[in-house]
This record gives sequence, structure tokens and C-alpha cells, in this order.
Amino acid sequence: MALSYQSITLRALRDKGPDWTLRDGATWCMVTPPHHDRRSQGWKLHLSATPASAPHVLERAAPVLVAHGCAFKFAVSPRVAAELTSVRASRAQSGKFLTAYPADDDQLRALAEELHRATLGLAGPTILSDRCYRPGSLVHYRFGCFARPHELGDEGFYEGRLQAPDGTFVTDTRNPWFEPPPWAVPPFDPPAPATPGRPRGGPVLLAGRYLVREAVRHSNRGGVYRAHDRRTGEDVLLKEARPHIGAGLDGKDARDWLGYEATVLARLAPHRVTPAVREVFEAGGHVFLVEDLIDGKSLQQWAAEHSWRDSGRLPVPTAWELARRLTRLMGEVHTAGFVLRDFKPGNVVIGPDGAPVLVDLECAVRTDATAYVAGTHGFTAPEYLEGPGRDSDTPPPAPGPEADWYSLGATLLHATTGISPVLAPDTPPGRTAGDRLAALVDAAAPAFPALRALAPLVLGLTADGPSRWPLEKAAAFLRADPVVRPVTAGPALTPRRADRLVGDGLAHLAATVEPSGEYLWPGPRSLPHGDPCNVQLGAAGVLAVLDRAVRTGEMPAEPLLRTTAQWLDERLTLPSRILPGLYFGRSGAVWALHDAARTLGDTLLAERAREYALRIPLDWHNPDICHGLAGAGLAQLHLWHTTGDRRFAERASECADGLLRLTAHADRGVDWAAGPGHRAELAGSAFYGFGHGIAGNATFLLAAGRDLARPELVDIAVGGGHALCAVAERHGDAAHWPKGPGRTDRTGLDFWCNGTSGVGTFLVRLWQATGDARFRTYAELAAVAAHRDRWRVGPGTCHGVAGNAELLLDLAGATGEERYRTWAAEAANCLYSRAAERDGRLVVPDDTLREVCASYNVGMSGALDFLLRLKHGGPRSWLVDCGH
Repeated sequence: MALSYQSITLRALRDKGPDWTLRDGATWCMVTPPHHDRRSQGWKLHLSATPASAPHVLERAAPVLVAHGCAFKFAVSPRVAAELTSVRASRAQSGKFLTAYPADDDQLRALAEELHRATLGLAGPTILSDRCYRPGSLVHYRFGCFARPHELGDEGFYEGRLQAPDGTFVTDTRNPWFEPPPWAVPPFDPPAPATPGRPRGGPVLLAGRYLVREAVRHSNRGGVYRAHDRRTGEDVLLKEARPHIGAGLDGKDARDWLGYEATVLARLAPHRVTPAVREVFEAGGHVFLVEDLIDGKSLQQWAAEHSWRDSGRLPVPTAWELARRLTRLMGEVHTAGFVLRDFKPGNVVIGPDGAPVLVDLECAVRTDATAYVAGTHGFTAPEYLEGPGRDSDTPPPAPGPEADWYSLGATLLHATTGISPVLAPDTPPGRTAGDRLAALVDAAAPAFPALRALAPLVLGLTADGPSRWPLEKAAAFLRADPVVRPVTAGPALTPRRADRLVGDGLAHLAATVEPSGEYLWPGPRSLPHGDPCNVQLGAAGVLAVLDRAVRTGEMPAEPLLRTTAQWLDERLTLPSRILPGLYFGRSGAVWALHDAARTLGDTLLAERAREYALRIPLDWHNPDICHGLAGAGLAQLHLWHTTGDRRFAERASECADGLLRLTAHADRGVDWAAGPGHRAELAGSAFYGFGHGIAGNATFLLAAGRDLARPELVDIAVGGGHALCAVAERHGDAAHWPKGPGRTDRTGLDFWCNGTSGVGTFLVRLWQATGDARFRTYAELAAVAAHRDRWRVGPGTCHGVAGNAELLLDLAGATGEERYRTWAAEAANCLYSRAAERDGRLVVPDDTLREVCASYNVGMSGALDFLLRLKHGGPRSWLVDCGH
């Protein structure tokens, strides 16, 4: 049995006494000498490694570092080490298996040479963010922070900050290229040579013939490029593989897999199911595959555009023909003796004639071969991807064709509806993937004629075990003409189901609270660490939901509401940078804390919340709701209404003036096609949406103008409303807004923060304030778009169903029309269909659809807020509406 990394390190520490410490974290194991006083910043060393070389790198490096008394950290486990060099790893962080923190530059220079000699000949990738110590060395160096950042950046996330000699601070950026601050003196004299290559941004000619025109995408594995072949005059596709990336324990890496992909393409291209291979060559140690450039679009993009043209629904004949072609395509691959393992919409290109072509075939293997488990969550059969072979030290046998059958069903589900088939895992024993997808199909089918027609096929292909349809049965089903089942209401979100979502969600919050933790509830792992007190990711958003739950009788005030309020109260007094934004700053925190204090009847806590609110800075450079003055102004306005303290009204007015200074005189902003006579002070807003642009800024100005007797602010908000109506893109009975500026961003962003539902959130309030029917019309067009996309988006408030459905409740209350409440209930059914079972509780996952977290805007708390409002009514959170 191989020694653990910690055991290897302990051997190096054997004779050094008990004062050295080893501390495991989620990603790193930190090793510190006695009386260690780590510098705040400086030149540090990184050693790269592959999964196979990592224990040998550590075995040789640890004694060197210990002998010098140097603190260091290394990947906590082989799994983390593999993730650091995987093809999907961050390019800026990739390969950093071990980090050393020298006491000074003299020690750094001595360590660099000794570590280079000690690890010479071992394998490891180039670390893109660093400078390599010597050509071919595993030792790299960069200038940066030595400790985890504890300073909040303007965006509300913790970021490393470097102090320049003049005392100013700059962000410690981690780019996938070497870029030290200009004042950082190079530690080596002369400086270590740069890795040979071209200047960034210059033209690239490879193999003397391929002129790179553009990068299709960049990944840790390497780039994918469109290039012009000077010899043939044709455009081709180049795929790059970097050395030692995606390496396995057998030593094979992305270069081997790219070469292997070329052999697969050579076998399959004659079947007209893949691009043809032109050649494979090496340049600078990187391997490049040249293949025919397929003039088409990915299936994901193709299906979205077809749906876009047809009121959000892929036509049944189009979907049926697509299913036939994909089934034939997969059949050709299986007949040739291969199983794909990673069949998904992103790996299928639809040509101009509608014919699908397979791309990115590095996961395809012979059916009689062995290979390490690979695939994509949601599209690769879960019994294979999550099965016993995934943790094997040796490559298990390739799966049978039934793994691809599942992928075909999941792909057709996504193509016909836009639904992501990713399922947040249940805790054991859990439900099967087949049962969960069947429930999802049953719930979504009424909205999609193509899915109703293909439902037997999708359910058959994604069924569990021996019930799964083989391709022959799928092909037989598709030989018939499509039959569209009649529209039915589908499974309703019954009061019992809705109550379970709310009750289980609140119980999950109570069971997972960590009062002694740095975060009261752990945040999403997919995002950087942020302010533990704010609404977006921290405790304030959860506190607001708990407060609503107490006020509506869904839970008692003790102990969870009080525990959360007290924790937030204590954290607000700790030294920290105070940001003004409503969601990423502290304005939402004091709003939630003051409301909870009133619910608890705690006058002293309410007083402390008010005092803190008066300390929030209003001299700020961002005007928006999430990060800036519009959000701060809403909180000050709310506190004025709840306290009667005129100081809050004055501060809200100050926010309005500051916002206008930023947007009325900005050099660049959005398109402002408002027409003559409409005020344009908001034209300097960066975007159109609610979280970061015109809709949110104008919503605050509308409320401030109404409540502070400043009619000019209302006039400016009206101008913003006309501008938003002018830039809307109508598609039948729906309207969409681009993110902005310049109307060049993709439309169809039916989100709260940047997109349609956020714009509708403002326009419905503008209609209520002015009576202008045009604003109601566009708010209702936005509601149609948001409702239509309920299955295509994630569950969250910021980018998903919960936030969009809040607009539907807004319109139900404003218009009195029952259809909007019915639509909101249908949106709640999307949440129920997505929910995972965790320890017997049904809980809504976060926006990744793979994890569960408490966070308000990207996790379950925002969904709970919507469900509580759907059940009990009441105002929308974080807005100051007339009468509330």
C-alpha cells in the first residue's frame, strides 16, 4: 500500500522534535516549523507534479524544506493532486502540488537550486502563472501573498492584496501567465530565462504551415484553435495537448490521449460520423491534432437557437429527425467497436445540412479495452461514472454500449427542453437516476411537445439496469411517425409537497448551522470565499428567510433565528472592510439584522443594527444594487420606514445623488434609445439588468423619489423604463433583454441579476407608480419569457427559477390575474423536481445542480424565501414597495 503524503512528510520530520506542525485542510496540508512567522508577501516557490510523481516529489523535497526550516504546504491527498493537473483544472492554479514560503529571498535562492537538483528527472507540468526556475525544472516561482486573503475586495470576495513600496495596494491576480507587479525585484541575478515562446497576442504559425486565426477555447489541457493551412488554403481545427496535464498513474497524459483521439478519428471518419484527421505533430513539447473544420454549431447552441425561433419549443418534426440521426450516429460508432463514454450536446456539431458529427472523442474506447473512468456528470451513465471503477488504481474494463444509451437519452432530454440532466446526489440509500429523470420528464413534458413525443424514448434510454432500451429498440420506435401526447396538467405541486420543501429546507438549515465556524453555513464550493455576513453567500440572506419563516408561523423564533442574529451581530463588530452593497456588502446584513431584532423583540440588538447602518460608507464608485449605492440606498430607505429616524432618509437621498453622479457623467454606458423628452441620467449604467444595471438603479430611484418627495428621481426612473422598453427584443408574446452594453450580448438571459426577470421586476413597479400601460405590457412580456424558461435555468434566485418566479408573484399581486400565481406554482414544481434527498430531507440544490448550500442568491435560502412568499403572501424581500 502506498504511503500517504502525510506519512512521507512525517518521515522527514522524524528527528526535528515535536514543534513542527502538520495541519490538514480540505485542499492542502500545511507544514510549519516552530515559532514560524510567515511573511505577508514575497517570492514563493511552487513544485509541480503528476499523480504518479507526486509522492516522489514530496519524498525528495520535504527533507530539503525541513532542513532549511521553511514552511510549506502540499496537496492533501492523491485525489486533490490529480485534480490540480486535470484537464478541467484552473489554468492559473494548475500543477501547484507543493508551495514553499521562504523566510527571505536568500533562502528562496538556496531552496530553488536544492529543490531543482533533488527533483530533477521527475515529471510535472509547466505552471503557467509562474516562471520556471530552469528549463525542464519542476521548480517555479512567483511573487504573491503568503497567506490566505482576509481583505474584502470591492466585489465582496476575499482577495490577496500586495503592498507596493509606496504603501499602496494592488490585487494579487492569478493569471495563466507570469506577471509579477512591476516593483517586485526579480529574485535571481540574472533572472531565470523565460520559457521560449512568442509574445502574448502575436501571430502564431505552427509546423511552418498553420496560421492560427482565433482561439475557440482555452483549457488546462491546451487550446482549441481555428487555423489557416497555408499549403492547402483551407481552414482547419487545431487541438493542443500540454505535457503532463491529465496524467494518470500509468504516466499517460493529455498528449497520449490526443494521439489516441487521432487514431479513433481515423477509424471512425470513413463512417462520416467524425471529422477527418489531417495530421498530428509536436511543437515545443506540445502535441497538436489537425482535423477538418466542421462548419456548424454545437448541438447545445443549435437546439437553443431552434427553440428560440419557435417560442421556446423545439418543433416535434425537428426533434424527431434529430433523434433518428443521433441514434444512427451512435449505432455507427458501436458497430465500429467503440463506446463513446462522453456523448453529450457539447460533443456533437450540427452541420448546415442538419447532419450531426461527433467531436472531442478522447473518451471513446474499444469495447474490449480497459480505461480509467471518464465522462460528464448528468450525461454519462451514473452506474459507470459513479460506480466501483472510478477509484480503481488500475483501469477497469470499458463499459458496454448501455452507457451510451443513457447518454443519448439525456442528450435528447436536454436538446428538446434545455433541461440539464445533472442530479444532485441523494444521501444513501437514495433514489435511482432512472426514477429521478422519469419524475423530471413527467413534470416537464406538458411544457414541451417534442418531449411529450419523445418521452417513451427518453425514459427508455435512461431507465435503470436491464430495462434500458438498446439502440435497436430506439431505432424501431423512431421509424414510426411521431405521436404527440395530449397536454395534461402534469403533477401539481400539492400543498403537501410544498410544505415538505419548506419544512425540510428549514430543518436542513437547523441541522447544518455551525455557530463556531468561520461561516455560519458553508458557502458554495464553486465560488471564492466571500463576506460571511452578507446576503449573497453569507448569514444575512439566511437570517432574512428565517425571519420570514418565524413571522409566517413556519418555525419558532428560538433557537435558530436568535442564534443566527446573535452570530451576525457579533461578526459585524469584528474588524473588516465595510462594503455598501445590498447583496455583497453590509447593507443587506443590517437590514436583515434589524428586522430579526424586531421579530425577536430585542431592542438593544435593533439599536446596534441601526448604529451599524449609519457607519456604512456612501462615498462609493459603484452605483448598482448588488455592490453599490442603489443597494445601500434601499437599505437606508427601509430603515427610515421602520424607525422614523430622519437620518436614514437623508442618507438614502445621499445615495441617490451619488448614484446619479456616477451614471449621468460616465464615459461609457448602455445604448440609450429612449427617444426625445425622456431623461437620460441613467445612461451611464453598465448593464440593463437589476443586479448591476438600469433596472436596479431605477428601482431605487423610483422608491426614493416616491418616498422622499423628490419627483425628479421618479422622472429619471421613468426615463430608464422607456429606455428598457426601447431595447427589448420581442419574440411573439415574450420579450428578452441583452446584458449590455451595446446590445451585443446574447439575449435570452432570463435572470434576475442580468436579464429579463430583473427588468420585469422594475417595470411592474414603474407601471404601478405611473399607470403607463406600456410598462405593464413589457413587464408581462418579461414574465412570459421567465415562465417559459423555468426548466432551462437553475434553481437559484440570482440566475434561476426562484428569482424569476418572484416576478410572477409581483404581477399576481399587481394585476390580480390568477395565471401569474399558477405560473409561480409551476415554477415551484421545478424546484421540487430538482430537489435532492439529504438525510431524509428534500432540499433544493445550488445552481451547479450538484451541491446543496444555504446561500441566498445561489443556494437554497432564496428558494425557501420564494416558497414562503408563494404560500403566505407578503412583500418581496430586499425591496421597498409602496404600502410595505
